[in-house]
Amino acid sequence: MPRKAMIPLLAAALATGVSAYPAAAAPPAKNVVYVAKNGDDGATGTEKAPFATIERARDALAGRTSARNPGTVYIREGVYQTSRTIEVTGADQSYVTYAAYPGEQVELAGVTTLAPDRFRRLGDVPAGEAKWSSKSRVPAAAAAGVFVYDLGAEGIPAGTLNKNGFNWKPQPFAPALITDDVTQTLAQYPNGDAKLDRDYLTVKEAPKGARDYFSDKTADGTTMPYEDMLKLPGPVYTVKDPELAARYEKWARATGTTGTDNTARETDGWLSGYFGNNYANDRLRIDSVGGGDIRTGYPTMYVATDKWSSFVAQNVLSELDAEGEYYIDRHQGHNTLYYYPPGGTVEGKEISFTSFDAPFFTLENVRNVTLKGLKLNGTTGTGVRLLDAESCTIDGLEILNVSMDAVAIGQANDAITAIAEYRTSRGGHRNRVVNSRLHDLGGGGVFTAGGDRDSLERGNHVVEHNEIHDFSKLATYTPAGYMYGVGNTFRYNHVHDAPHMAIQIMGNDMEISHNRFERLVTHASDQGVIYSGRDYTYLNNVVAYNLFKDIGADGNQAIYMDDGMTGMVVHHNVFDNVQHGLFYQSGHSNVASDNVFKDVTYIGHDKLYHEGGKRLPVANQKVVVERFNDMLKAGDGTGFTNTRENVGKWHRRYGKQYPNIRDWYVPVDARGQACTAVGTTECTDEYVWSNPNSVYVPANNVLTRSVSIGTGDFAYTDDAGGLSNKTFNPDFDSYNVKRATPAEFAFDPATGRFDERATPLSSAEGFGRAWVKEWNRSFTLEGIGPRT
Repeated sequence: MPRKAMIPLLAAALATGVSAYPAAAAPPAKNVVYVAKNGDDGATGTEKAPFATIERARDALAGRTSARNPGTVYIREGVYQTSRTIEVTGADQSYVTYAAYPGEQVELAGVTTLAPDRFRRLGDVPAGEAKWSSKSRVPAAAAAGVFVYDLGAEGIPAGTLNKNGFNWKPQPFAPALITDDVTQTLAQYPNGDAKLDRDYLTVKEAPKGARDYFSDKTADGTTMPYEDMLKLPGPVYTVKDPELAARYEKWARATGTTGTDNTARETDGWLSGYFGNNYANDRLRIDSVGGGDIRTGYPTMYVATDKWSSFVAQNVLSELDAEGEYYIDRHQGHNTLYYYPPGGTVEGKEISFTSFDAPFFTLENVRNVTLKGLKLNGTTGTGVRLLDAESCTIDGLEILNVSMDAVAIGQANDAITAIAEYRTSRGGHRNRVVNSRLHDLGGGGVFTAGGDRDSLERGNHVVEHNEIHDFSKLATYTPAGYMYGVGNTFRYNHVHDAPHMAIQIMGNDMEISHNRFERLVTHASDQGVIYSGRDYTYLNNVVAYNLFKDIGADGNQAIYMDDGMTGMVVHHNVFDNVQHGLFYQSGHSNVASDNVFKDVTYIGHDKLYHEGGKRLPVANQKVVVERFNDMLKAGDGTGFTNTRENVGKWHRRYGKQYPNIRDWYVPVDARGQACTAVGTTECTDEYVWSNPNSVYVPANNVLTRSVSIGTGDFAYTDDAGGLSNKTFNPDFDSYNVKRATPAEFAFDPATGRFDERATPLSSAEGFGRAWVKEWNRSFTLEGIGPRT
């Protein structure tokens, strides 16, 4: 971990621009330059006369490199304090590798080490010193073990708490405190894994959530401006638990008053967790308290309900009562830290604070730039960002203590993901993230956006041989791999230990293969390790040769094909200790074959749009219809249409795999409007609910050749008038061979292979010796994860 005294990576000369540097001498032969902690930006950049900053080395090579004559910047061992993004931009800065010198450890640090001798015990803070005026809120029982640190006096940014959560625009999170490589806890109530739920409080007022103001929910089809959404009222809670009633009145100003007495009440308390569902988190500022009620600022995304209340009060100094908790007092610029360290002392501990709020590197409009062997530690933003980059590589990096995503390839537009206008852009092509370890992330691992869905142009990004773990610690829907666009690959990775999903697919032709997915969706419900949905045109996404093991059991599944998801291909996977293997929800042409299910409660389950009496419109009809039309309705390419040329590309690309794709249709009335009621002459029952080419009909779904070891059956829907996937696909769940234990199949869970001489599958109908040989040839639990 760095200390403030270490030499800055970004020299003060940068403040005046590159022209502040002296004229560069020609770089050494072979375009190799060096950076070292004892370097000088006025030097020549040789191994014996290295530069002091990466920027200086970058500029020394600018315009001198090419595909035939690439450059290398070697960074010598040490910890370099980072205060500004290293920008690598344009053709002149292409074809360069930025690498740790072989055999040496290089850390770019956005964290500042807090010297133990600059901590003071709370009791030693002078009385009457204004910047410590909040100290009276520290619980008396903990006060003797609390230490304080003056961040402002050392110029360490204290950051801020922002409105974040699912479908809200991501913003940097508050700085984190890290002790001995363990992220500490913002002071909260209740402590540990306990949550404020309906046993503690009830919803008194539940205004509409922001989700009700999206275009697919409003009567006029418009979306409320984002800034106006933020001004919507938040829910009001009534306290019912006696212990909570005895403490909540310190959490904010008194209701009906203005201003805050920071000596008695909190100035920046929040509620963080689940409010209107059990799968998408949110954050609400505690606005005021009193009279038994807690009033919040900011709206929830979904309407708050007692059923789903599961959150904590956070950033409350009056709840600093457990070891490992901390609080930052930003009131009136105090910028002071309160900390209750484990063991009641800071002595002998390495304590650091995330003080950087931007990417370490931005690669923009460059080709063949490589970052290799570096450690990037600590930012409240994103670790590395690539925009319009071509054939760039992130190789062997360790990225940790990042509040948002470790690596972001491309970007998303301002439209919320839940509406049809959502788009990604600037992803470039053929970028790779390989052999890296990404961990302790508030957000996700690799945001991968590439390819053009209108024309099916591929992005060809690859994320492989990485270990990605302990992510989504601050936000849901921030997976290890965002697979957006067309034709990107996530393979040979080890993804483990996270509260939410591992992969989200929003696009076509993605490959998710040869990965180990372990201990995931551990603190969510109604969610999946791999999630995709709300689009009939996310076609040919292949999930193969993966292990799904020890997945959170609270209504979760390994593969969640949500709300019309179509065309998923799932084969040669092992599902081990999972509640639901597969969820087929109202989509069609999803094929799962040749999978092993071990200790799975249900192989899977289905859900049909037919449920509840074949009601129209179907759930989320506006979104799924507009997205279907956006890709497969021929027009001029404006509005929700695609060009005839592009629709032809879709038909040619997928015609063999989905023979009826030219005939798929959204049920419409005589005016061409999506059906909203079943009629006798148009929008008939047969046209909407029976014809296999209607997108509302779960036709051409396949589940076959399943090996079930101690596993329950597929659970068919029970509220669709007797209809199920089996109704529309009579051969669904065929060739399902069942045994109670792995030994009865001669299956080794440690390797994922069968004993070809002993397994009964060699003679089982639908399987046979060739099937077993092919499984053993193609499936392995060895070699998955980062290469050693």
